[in-house]
Amino acid sequence: MRTDLAQIMAAFLSGKTWWPLFPLLLLLVVTALSVAVVLAVKGKVARADVGIQSSALVCYLLTAVVAMASEGGALSPHLHRVPSLLTQAILLAQLVRIWRQDHMRALRALNLIAWGGILADTVLHYLIKVD
Repeated sequence: MRTDLAQIMAAFLSGKTWWPLFPLLLLLVVTALSVAVVLAVKGKVARADVGIQSSALVCYLLTAVVAMASEGGALSPHLHRVPSLLTQAILLAQLVRIWRQDHMRALRALNLIAWGGILADTVLHYLIKVD
């Protein structure tokens, strides 16, 4: 019975099972950050907010490019963590900056969605076992 449970857990944590979530999370984060940049540009926000939002989007796109290059073997598989952590730091700084501003509610929600997607990606990297 114990080996059955071990086999079920191994299948559940298999990279083949969860791998399709990575592109979906990428799409979620890029969409949320892109909409946030559009809202920042079109809205009545400070220039710093536009710059911070644009920086978060560019940094996450760099993360995606580095991650794709590491899948092909051109780069270390762990190298994409650096721009990912930088994106998270930028999002945290922006969230702290706009947290109490009522007119920034949509921007705050989009940044939280993006940050949640990045954190979900990180959790999946630690949970799944690559076959």
